[in-house]
Amino acid sequence: MGFKAGYVAIIGRPNVGKSTLLNAILGERLAIVTPKPQTTRHRIVGILNEPDVQVVFLDTPGYHRSDKPLNQAMNEIVDMVIHDADVVCLMLDASSSDLRIERGLFDRIGRDRCILVANKSDLVDRKKFDEIAHRFRDDWNANEMVFLSALRNEGVRTLIDAITARMPEGEAFFPDDIYTSHPVRFIAAELIREQLFLQMHQEIPYSTAVEIEEFKDATENDPITRIKASIVVEKESQKAMVIGKGGTRIREIGTRARKAIEELVGGKVFLDLNVRVEKDWTKDPDAIRRLGYSSQME
Repeated sequence: MGFKAGYVAIIGRPNVGKSTLLNAILGERLAIVTPKPQTTRHRIVGILNEPDVQVVFLDTPGYHRSDKPLNQAMNEIVDMVIHDADVVCLMLDASSSDLRIERGLFDRIGRDRCILVANKSDLVDRKKFDEIAHRFRDDWNANEMVFLSALRNEGVRTLIDAITARMPEGEAFFPDDIYTSHPVRFIAAELIREQLFLQMHQEIPYSTAVEIEEFKDATENDPITRIKASIVVEKESQKAMVIGKGGTRIREIGTRARKAIEELVGGKVFLDLNVRVEKDWTKDPDAIRRLGYSSQME
């Protein structure tokens, strides 16, 4: 059998562990992870290279019902990925009893392309485990299911093997020495946004975006990666909260983000971080597209 390559979508509700799973599969911290639901907003591309196969994973925002323009844009990303993928991993929380959204997604995907992935299976007892398996097999008529714990990296290899077995024959889409197609500036913006979620409370992180305005790679003459970025908020009151008293909050966000970016690039980073107000940007389709939240983004 020849070389195989294909695209795999990871979809599911917010906070079921999709980004944690992608990081576990790749062995790299590509997708940002926070305790807050709906952290992922983009289609995150992760590339698994093995001797006979290349799997291109597409991590997606959490699928949920909403009439807000920003959330609708994120749902459109999920819809696009479902359509394009060779295989779809429909991820759910093994401890959840309400799976109506998952069942609807399963019917849209079709049983032949879908692998049901029950995450957090370490948190359920054997009886619950058997009930879930019975439901998937007999009620849903599912072809394949995998139980795992992404956080503990248990069962992840089983899922990888199930996925690679389904990949079509073909040439690799990307070089075999990279684990993502995203440029460093994109990941840097995500690392800044991760700190917003980790350090800001209430709903403020959901009203923010990060825009990289300048990105200069390190050179022989200047061994420091230089980044100028703006945190975009909707209101002046939010700007004041992100900056913090005497600038303490923005400095802490910048310091922690800079350290994470330095780990990413393997060298020193100078991060110039500012806050900008764009009134009600999450309700403005043009602003949503300009800030990168579009089903057509790369």
